[in-house]
Amino acid sequence: MQQIEHYELAQQRVVGLTLRAGCTLRVDHGRLWLTQPGQHQDIWLQAGESWTQATTGLVWLSAEPSAKFELVHLLQPWPALAHLRAWLPSWVRRRAWPRQTIQVCQSS
Repeated sequence: MQQIEHYELAQQRVVGLTLRAGCTLRVDHGRLWLTQPGQHQDIWLQAGESWTQATTGLVWLSAEPSAKFELVHLLQPWPALAHLRAWLPSWVRRRAWPRQTIQVCQSS
């Protein structure tokens, strides 16, 4: 499942966003500049291009002269549910519930 957020930068100003690893930035219209602290390479994206954040961190963005873009976040299952899925089968196996056997017969 994904969450998509739509943005528009209409002025030439720099905006900082903290993005999680795996978040994808897709440009719908215009041109977008992005850079990351500690990285020596700036990235320019045109309409139709995308870029995916490798590690969680800060990204600086600016439009030339304006841009419409979207952020695509992969939604992860709620951590408590993931823990419950791992725990429940072992808990069920330990319970001393009466067991029933169901037989399926096919007529010939």
